[in-house]
Amino acid sequence: MKALDVKSLFKLMRPQQWFKSASVLFGVSVLLFNNGLSFDYLWRILLAIVSVLLLSSSVYVLNDIADFEKDKLHPIKKNRPIASSKVSINQALLLFALLFLASFGMLYFLNPFLVLIGSLMIVNNLIYSFRPFRLKDIPVLDVLCAALNFSLRVLIGWYAITDTVIYRIVLLFPFFIAGFLLSCKRLAEYDFLGSRAGEVRRVYKYYSEKSLYVSINVYFTLSILAYYFFADIFNKLLFLIGPWFFLQMYWYKSFLKEGASVVKKPEDVFVQKKFFTIMGGLFCLAWLLIVSFT
Repeated sequence: MKALDVKSLFKLMRPQQWFKSASVLFGVSVLLFNNGLSFDYLWRILLAIVSVLLLSSSVYVLNDIADFEKDKLHPIKKNRPIASSKVSINQALLLFALLFLASFGMLYFLNPFLVLIGSLMIVNNLIYSFRPFRLKDIPVLDVLCAALNFSLRVLIGWYAITDTVIYRIVLLFPFFIAGFLLSCKRLAEYDFLGSRAGEVRRVYKYYSEKSLYVSINVYFTLSILAYYFFADIFNKLLFLIGPWFFLQMYWYKSFLKEGASVVKKPEDVFVQKKFFTIMGGLFCLAWLLIVSFT
């Protein structure tokens, strides 16, 4: 039996991707519009975040199991734990089971309904990564399927706090932003891989630079429209920081013009684009202040 490499197992969980679980907080922040900030929610919020971190990591483990053969051909992904043979398939499956059970136990404790949402995340990943569906190989659907996970995380944040029916715009807004970010990532990776793009990732056989730019611009526009619909419904003071949101989105899009664009790994944006990150953090702070005190 292959010896356990704890460091590689942790790397397999992709902790650098955990920032995406912040979408849980979006669902929580919307509730604050009506209920105000309460420390009674704090432990539920923290437990929801931890459960989503573990659930997301279990999804990443499944992705790497499904793609390790293709990852061996990728100039960056070949260093992933399974592709580089530092973690065996059996060890990865055991890690998946542990993460799955821990996350679902927390979700059930918070609200039994969350088990259904967590199950949808797993099913969504299965049809995204595994045959006969494998939607990650189908243009347009690959982005739609991956973006859906962001809305499901928002649902977890919402139903960790309340049983009231969620507003549709609360799901659509993060979905469109995720579609924008994922489309930017696709274009950056497509340009980075060049002539080998279709060999490394099948979906790139059907994409072109033009079609990816169309996708980016569609999601960009939908994100801006969704923001203003959201502000109109929940708090019109959000209109005041609407231009700031627009500029942050446009700024992110401008990174595509750089050689070997950083957006092919969105988590690197926060490290390499410090001023962008600071301004984004200030925007979130302004959002929370409006949510909590107006």
